[in-house]
This record gives sequence, C-alpha cells and structure tokens, in this order.
Amino acid sequence: MLAVTALTWIGAGSFSFGAELSAADKQFLAGYEQIRVALVADDLASARKAAAALGASGSTLASSNSLQDARTSFSTLSTKAEQLVAGQPGYYVMHCSMVNKDWVQTTPKVGNPYGGKAMPNCGEVKTQQSTESGHSGHSGHSGHAGHGM
Repeated sequence: MLAVTALTWIGAGSFSFGAELSAADKQFLAGYEQIRVALVADDLASARKAAAALGASGSTLASSNSLQDARTSFSTLSTKAEQLVAGQPGYYVMHCSMVNKDWVQTTPKVGNPYGGKAMPNCGEVKTQQSTESGHSGHSGHSGHAGHGM
C-alpha cells in the first residue's frame, strides 16, 4: 500500500498539495457550496437552512434576517473555505471586483453569491487548485457579464 501511495504522489508530479481534507472539512465545504448556490439564487431560506446544518460555524448566517446579512456572514465562511481548499484539486477561488469579495466553488463557471440574481456572472477565476502543475494558478478572466454595465 505504501508503494502505491508513493507512486501516486510521484505521478502527481509534486509534493506541495495540502493535507487531505478531513470528513468534517468535506462536510463544511459541501454545506458551504449549498449556501453559495442559494445566495446566487437570492434564496435566503435555503441559505439559512444549509448554514444551520454547519453548526457553530454557520450559526450567524443561519440567523440572518436579510440577504445582505447572509452575504456578510458568507464572507467569513468564504475565508475558511479558501484556507481549506489551498492545495486541494477540484476547487476554484473566484473573485468579484465589483464587491471586492472572494469565494470558493467547484466549477469555473462563475456563480456569484454576493451579486445574486442581479449579478450572477460577475467575477473571474482567481486561482484554480490543480493536480496537473502541483500548484494553484491564475486561470484567466470570465468577465463581468450580468452586472448591468
């Protein structure tokens, strides 16, 4: 088993990946993604429900009374998510310059939780966690379509 693990690391081309995510980290990221999708759709009830499932880390968002409050709380969760995915393949750190906020998602197609229905496509890929190069890198711009300009 050790030889297989060593070959897997050698095949990946780098030893710089972050530690494997724990079950709790994976659960947090899954809940975080549910919240992100709900905020893109301006669905406060679903965002609050998904946040409640996160326990203490989602409690502030779970008790939010407005989308604005929920998005403010989501920013704190995004900081944690960005730290967790550092060095993990399959995640994209996104950025919206209109609100100067970052978030994490699993696809390169922009789904802006801070802009909601008014600006769902506003943003760009800031970094992509990749197994090909062994590091994260800037992956280009997807523009700010959908923000009314």
